[in-house]
Amino acid sequence: MRKTVVAIFKGPQQTKEAIEEIQGESLANSKISVVVLSDYLHQGEFKEEIANELAYYPSEINLDKFNAWLVQAPPFNVPNLGEVAAAGPIANLLMHQPQGRGLTEALLVYGISAERARHYEHEVRTGHWLVLITTNHEKQNSVANALGAYGGKDIEKWNTSIDHPLYPIG
Repeated sequence: MRKTVVAIFKGPQQTKEAIEEIQGESLANSKISVVVLSDYLHQGEFKEEIANELAYYPSEINLDKFNAWLVQAPPFNVPNLGEVAAAGPIANLLMHQPQGRGLTEALLVYGISAERARHYEHEVRTGHWLVLITTNHEKQNSVANALGAYGGKDIEKWNTSIDHPLYPIG
């Protein structure tokens, strides 16, 4: 059964290190998502891949943000947030959901309660990096521990069939 682990980070370096650890341990290579406001992409010299197939139009912008540690969509506007840089599966969901729906509604798809989804949206609005990882039941604790070891806060594990965290860690 698929589980969702979500965390908040203060900046790109902690986020990058946590994701590299998770990828290196093969805990969730293709199911890692990151969302951050474009205004807060101010650190680091990362290079990234822009997945033009996620957009309805090709991008000629190279943001050089995620250094190929995640595939990023071109910057786009999200209701209640503004322009975001998003990577991973959540980027596609955010870009193609019905008009007027924002990050809160996207997080509901992953089983996160409405109250906690609003909390995470607020954290992104205030400049934090949201990391959302879908993984197997057997790997969820390892993913949560790795996120916490690199400075992740508000770490929670979710299941789409219940409306509360499986075990709030942070």
